Amino acid sequence: MLFEKIHLEESEKVLRVVRKHWFIIVSELIAIAMMALFPFVILFTLTFLPAELQFFSLDAENVLQVTTFVIAGWLLLSFMAGFMIWTNYYLDLWIITDRRIIYVDQKSFFNRNVSMFRLERLQDIEIKTVGLLQTFLNYGSLSAQTAGSTESNFDSTGLPDPRGLQAIIQRAMDARLKNLHTSDTASIH
Repeated sequence: MLFEKIHLEESEKVLRVVRKHWFIIVSELIAIAMMALFPFVILFTLTFLPAELQFFSLDAENVLQVTTFVIAGWLLLSFMAGFMIWTNYYLDLWIITDRRIIYVDQKSFFNRNVSMFRLERLQDIEIKTVGLLQTFLNYGSLSAQTAGSTESNFDSTGLPDPRGLQAIIQRAMDARLKNLHTSDTASIH
């Protein structure tokens, strides 16, 4: 798996690996399936068109060859789009450990952004669930802001159980700060 390639620090524990909510990929794949069926709907509609409304006249052999070529090309593009959606879904990750958050953002096939920040630098976690569907299916957006420049903001939409993720991150952050504080006071004495 992708997150196994990420090197963890000594004694660092993975608390949660999160992908986007299942509804996100299902809705996108349903749209691709409808896109794949589009030429068949057009073909079905054209068969019921009266002869005087048909704007082209090709012999039956050419019509079959052209139609087969166009449909095969359209289905190929549809399958490629479906695989691209699956790849982006599968490779987009939030990895929450007891020391940091690692955010893997697959933008396209050969464009991936891996960002990480330490929990002690975390300043703000904001969650948003907008609308009836997101509330009912329990998914939404999560934004994490760290100390530093504006580039240190991590935003992801469509994450499952955003309130639970916020609670896990908050508990990990509190434990990390407590651990750092006790190790700092122990080194002083």
